[in-house]
Order: sequence, then structure tokens, then C-alpha cells
Amino acid sequence: MNQVMTLLRLLEAHVQEEIGAQSRVLAALEAQGEALRSHESARIVAATAALDSEIAAQAKRAERRSELLASLAAVWSLPAGTLTLGSIVQRVGDEGRRLARQREELADSVGSVARQSRRNGLVARLHQRVTSEVLQAVLVESGTESALAEGGALVDAEG
Repeated sequence: MNQVMTLLRLLEAHVQEEIGAQSRVLAALEAQGEALRSHESARIVAATAALDSEIAAQAKRAERRSELLASLAAVWSLPAGTLTLGSIVQRVGDEGRRLARQREELADSVGSVARQSRRNGLVARLHQRVTSEVLQAVLVESGTESALAEGGALVDAEG
């Protein structure tokens, strides 16, 4: 049981770290959304780069989470990959109260990240659509409509 409690505390620390990481991802997504709405390409690139670095760190955290869950599963003689935060909370009873609260907070954070990500995707698609419509209008006026219908056209922005 002592090994379970040690692993439980390590898992709680990991979940707390993940909650913080989700908050950073949300902040990066919000900055990206503001940049998208500003129509400033330099801001969009910078915000997306910041978001990319947060996303890249997720792989390391996922590996650590898998290791912790596999260790707990081994202690309980379960196949690796069968445990979830919810099932761990049930197994440890009262000792899992903190983990249960963290699980709810993490679910809220992940939901906020998903909603902001969908909003950013919508804004990006709208920008793409507007850009396509502007190009369509310019190309139709210049008589190159057939080139656009065939899959693309080269636009001379300077001349």
C-alpha cells in the first residue's frame, strides 16, 4: 500500500503540472486568436510558434503519465493501459479525494482548450475563405477565371 501512496502522490503532482500546462496552452491559444483577429501576419506567426512550443512539451508529459499509470497498474496486477484517473480514484477511496478534484479541474481546462481551439480554427477558416474570395474577384476581373477553376493561378502582386 505504501508503494501505491507514493505513486498516487507522484500522479497528483503530474496532474497538477498538466493543469498548469493546459492553462499555458489556453493562454497561447487566446493569444493566437487575438493575432488572427488582428490580421497581422507577424503576430500570427509569433503566436503560433508559442503555441507550437507548448504542444511539443505535451509528448514528454504524456510519456511520464503513461509511466506512472503503468507503474500503478503493475502494483495492482492489471494490464498496462487499463487505468484512468477515475478508476484510480475509485480504487484508492478517501486517499483519492485530491486526485478527484484535480481530475475535474483538468477536465474543465481541457474543455476550455478545445473550445478555444475550435474558435481559432473557425477564424482561420474565415480568413482563408475571405482571401480566396478576394483572389477570385481579382482574377475574374483580370480575365484569368479559367486558370482559377483549373486549380490555381499565379498572381503578380507587383505588376
